[in-house]
Amino acid sequence: MKLFCFPYAGGLPGIYYSWKSRLPPTFLEIDAFEVRPHIPQPNRDVFLPTSFYELLEDVCDRITPALTETPFAFFGHSMGGLVAFELTRKLMQKGAPLPQHLFLSASRAPHAYGKLAKTYNLPHDEFVEALRKLGGTPDDVLENQELLELFLPILRADFQAVQTYEMNPDLPRQVPVNMTVLYGTEDTIALEDIWAWRDYCQGACQFFPVSGGHFFIHHQTSPILEIIQNVLKEEKTVAIHSSF
Repeated sequence: MKLFCFPYAGGLPGIYYSWKSRLPPTFLEIDAFEVRPHIPQPNRDVFLPTSFYELLEDVCDRITPALTETPFAFFGHSMGGLVAFELTRKLMQKGAPLPQHLFLSASRAPHAYGKLAKTYNLPHDEFVEALRKLGGTPDDVLENQELLELFLPILRADFQAVQTYEMNPDLPRQVPVNMTVLYGTEDTIALEDIWAWRDYCQGACQFFPVSGGHFFIHHQTSPILEIIQNVLKEEKTVAIHSSF
C-alpha cells in the first residue's frame, strides 16, 4: 500500500518526511505529495493558481501516472483533506483507479467551506496577524522579512483557493471509498462540520479525536500513525476474510 499525503494550505510536504522512518515500508510506503510543484524564488514571477479546481487539475495530472503501481490511500490535513476528497471525485470522473481509503485530518466537510471568513485579501499586517492566530506558520517565517516575501504569495494563493471554494455539482457528491476522519479536540472547526463527512461517503466513515488544536499534526505523530496502521490492517483482514 502507498499512502499519498497532502499538506495544509501553504504547507510543504516536509511535514510528512519523518513518517517514512516510523512505518515499516513493507507495510506502508509514504509519498509526501506536493500540492504545488514549484516554490517561487525571490524576484521571479511564478504563476500560483488561486482557484481550487485549477490547483486540483494540476495535482491530478501529476499524480495519475503513479496510481497504477500499487494499491494506494490518501491522507490530507486541512486543505489537504479537501484535495484528497476532490481528487477522488476527479479520478471517478476519469475512470481512473481510486484510493482504497481516505484519511481526512482537521478538514471540514465540503459544504462548510462557505462559512470561512475571507482573509486572503487582507492588507499585509492584518494577513500576517491572521496567520499568527491560526498557528500553522512558524514564527521563524513570520518574523523573517525575506521568508515572508517568499511564502506570503503561496499562502495567499492557497487561502484564496480554499476560501473561495465551491463544490462542483457536476461530479458525484459521494465517493465509494471508506473514510477515516481525524479531528483536534481543541480545534475551532464545528463538530457538525466534521460529522457531516458521513454525507459524502458511500462506505464506512469513522471518526477519531486527537488531542490538540487545528495543527495537531505537528505534535501527535504517534497516535496518527497508529490510527492509520490499525485502520489499514483491519481493512486488509476484512478483505482476506471476504476472499474465502
